[in-house]
Amino acid sequence: MSSMTGPAAKWWNVQATVRGFYDDNLNTVPDHQDPANPIKKTRAWGGEISPSVGISLGNDQTTFIADYRYDLLYYDHKPIGNATRIDQDHTFNAALNHAFNERYSVHVHDSFVIGQEPDALRQDAAFHTPFRVAGNNIVNYGGIAFDVDLTPLLGLEVGYDNVWYDYEDHFGTLALNTKNVNAIGDINPSLSGVFDRIEQAPHLSLLWHVAPDTTASLSYQFRQVNYTANEPVVGNILGVFDRSSIRDNRQHTVYVGLDHQFRPDFYGSVQAGASYYDYYNNGTTSIGPYARISLTYVYALQSSIQAGFQEGRSASDVVGTDVNHIVTDAEMSVVYAKLRQRIVPNLFANLNATAQRSEFNGGGSIDGLTEYFYELGAYLEYQFNPHFSAQAGYDFDHLDSEIAHRSYYRNKFYVGATATF
Repeated sequence: MSSMTGPAAKWWNVQATVRGFYDDNLNTVPDHQDPANPIKKTRAWGGEISPSVGISLGNDQTTFIADYRYDLLYYDHKPIGNATRIDQDHTFNAALNHAFNERYSVHVHDSFVIGQEPDALRQDAAFHTPFRVAGNNIVNYGGIAFDVDLTPLLGLEVGYDNVWYDYEDHFGTLALNTKNVNAIGDINPSLSGVFDRIEQAPHLSLLWHVAPDTTASLSYQFRQVNYTANEPVVGNILGVFDRSSIRDNRQHTVYVGLDHQFRPDFYGSVQAGASYYDYYNNGTTSIGPYARISLTYVYALQSSIQAGFQEGRSASDVVGTDVNHIVTDAEMSVVYAKLRQRIVPNLFANLNATAQRSEFNGGGSIDGLTEYFYELGAYLEYQFNPHFSAQAGYDFDHLDSEIAHRSYYRNKFYVGATATF
């Protein structure tokens, strides 16, 4: 590959961020705890070092970008579940786009994450674990799409997406009064038991180029979800219990879409349809809505807002207590926004906000219960020059659940500096 702008163009970048922070609820401990198992709330001071490196190569036919970020966080108190006072996160992203000719092209992407925080352990707008999770927890999501222009007005996209979750927390033994089994034999599942899974999703889309700035689509997606831990997740070891695969399911989704550029600085995308769910290992089926909406508006110099909405189902750590009443998953509605405002030439204000509603499906008395997760991040950034900047910010998390002993508040403050070359 050759550089997109000639041999003198810079095809690599290196960045490093150093921060100090204060976290008033490091372990996301609930406000009202189970009296039989109280946990002390931990307030922690700490420091973070985050170096990263990226590359960008390409020409008129092929582009390739990749980046890797390493995060090392030190706390003055050891987080629950950690052997040390240190967390280490790894994030890798890569994407390849290639046009075979004017009619045929392929797009490949992959992201690999090892982390503990909710924001790291998601592959879309929804938070699947709205709390900190100790250990080296892995999420890998990738996909490939092949596009064909059948005619000047009609196109076809064939694609495949794959997501893999692997949590470090595993089930112990089936002995009574142990980590995952209480004194009378009731099962308390591990995070691997309820979350380890592989999701495979091929899709087919028919595209109609209504106008140069408008594309409509009709799509079908099949999703196979297999829980892979093969661990006990619900029931009693002295009687009957179910393993992880009880929540395996297949999904069939049909949806229509519209992508439109209203003007050069304002564009959006919408997908809406319905999904049919087949939980074939417990003999239940259901139908639910599907939606994806996003808008981007660059309203001023170096100032923009992005907003979106997502509706669909995802895995839940809540599985119920009775083999006859399994929580299969949760219906999730997510609204999110990201704002960047240029205040003066070198000073920027940034705001990120997410509000998520989750409604549990199945589980007897748990069926239909809801919980809300709110995330807010606000920070100021001052750019001294193209290579150095400083930041000061605040993050707020709140889980409000109808299930007892889950709701919590968390406040985080930080200051830091970044060097970019």
